[in-house]
Amino acid sequence: MFTFFKRLGWGIAINSLAIILCEKIFNYLFQDFIFQGDFVSLIVFATILTLLNFLLKPILKLVFLPVIWLSLGIFTLIINLLILKIATIIVPDILVIHSFLTWFLASLIISILNSFLKFIK
Repeated sequence: MFTFFKRLGWGIAINSLAIILCEKIFNYLFQDFIFQGDFVSLIVFATILTLLNFLLKPILKLVFLPVIWLSLGIFTLIINLLILKIATIIVPDILVIHSFLTWFLASLIISILNSFLKFIK
């Protein structure tokens, strides 16, 4: 049980860092990744994103397992994009992303940073 809360805390920290990093990168490149909030809303959004990654992502991977196999794992990027989109629907008006390319690249950056959670025990 302690491991879950440890991973949850690290997940919130990593997702907060990923959102800030995406905001800096994509506001510089495209000006269409807009985080509208303060520190508390960042923590709330990162908590929801972390919980979705812990709870919903394994279910989606199980449901789409044949598609993941056929695409040689590329479909997991679409699952990560769905998780990010669901998080923005749950907490509206905190994160605004305008283009599909930014959605895709932001989910890629967030999933790369979330991959470090596998090493936390």
